[in-house]
Amino acid sequence: MNKSKIKPIEKVDLSKVPDSLELIYDKSLKGDFNGDNKNDFASIVKNKNNQKIGVLIIHNSENNESYIFGAGKEVSEMTDLAWIEVFEILPKGEIVSPTLVDEETGDIIGQDESKSFKLIGNGIYMSVEESHGGGIILWDGKEYQWYHIE
Repeated sequence: MNKSKIKPIEKVDLSKVPDSLELIYDKSLKGDFNGDNKNDFASIVKNKNNQKIGVLIIHNSENNESYIFGAGKEVSEMTDLAWIEVFEILPKGEIVSPTLVDEETGDIIGQDESKSFKLIGNGIYMSVEESHGGGIILWDGKEYQWYHIE
């Protein structure tokens, strides 16, 4: 097959959204989440079966791979991300690191510099407005990681 005849996909096929998920359209983002220089799609979603909130990412690729965080599927010991108030894109190249928390006291120790990561693609930042606690979803070159942020 002649590769020059293969056209890049212009946008994500939203018909690939699982039937069990309802998109929250005013909480949708477009960005290059996996670092392939094509705009992918991310949205807050509601699982119609269990009413739990989560995040759906669909890659702008031939297979439109999709990834679900929350909405009943566990991410960082949570299955419901109903706390998300801020849902924003982080720029490629930004350096992020998770927050270190003392497991016994719950006190914030600081940033885990050993896990600092330069974003390959756009990161997705989620938080609660008042407390600024939340997380970052980022692509590490093979899969998505969740960084807890305080």
